[in-house]
Amino acid sequence: MTKPPRLEPLLTQLDTSLDIALNRMDGITDDEYRWLPEPDASTVERDDSGRLRPKPLPDDAPRTRTIILLTGHLGEMALQRADYTTGGHNLGINDVTWPETADAGIEFLRHSWSVWRAALNSLEDRELDVVGRCDFPHGLDPTVPVLDIAWWMNRELIHHTAEIAFVRDLYARRPVG
Repeated sequence: MTKPPRLEPLLTQLDTSLDIALNRMDGITDDEYRWLPEPDASTVERDDSGRLRPKPLPDDAPRTRTIILLTGHLGEMALQRADYTTGGHNLGINDVTWPETADAGIEFLRHSWSVWRAALNSLEDRELDVVGRCDFPHGLDPTVPVLDIAWWMNRELIHHTAEIAFVRDLYARRPVG
């Protein structure tokens, strides 16, 4: 199957953005991965089964997030979108194990986004315009063409990895002692 030419710029952007993100995470420690940039930053906690999940916060809580939360969100989002585009259309939040260490987080990003990229790569050109081709139920996916979702996913990757870079900068400049 030939890759749809109009998908090429988005795949190139995805590859470039992911490479930049992974390079920016080079050398991250587990302490930094879990560090709270402010006392009530959005982060993760263990659910009843012991799995890491986003910690519920009030709507008016600060939007500063930990790297562990951002990494888990990005990876889960990529895996779920891939599943709802070309997989079984049933991957739920309890089916994805969030990484607990920085090294595992980097590998999780690498793997999950390669799964999403493979899902996009498997589509024929005509499928890019099909509304609901990706029917992930938590978002606009069932109401927009998959090409728009590909664009949105790149935007999410860029946005959240910029947040990761920002938190890394804050961590490097935190008062110590």
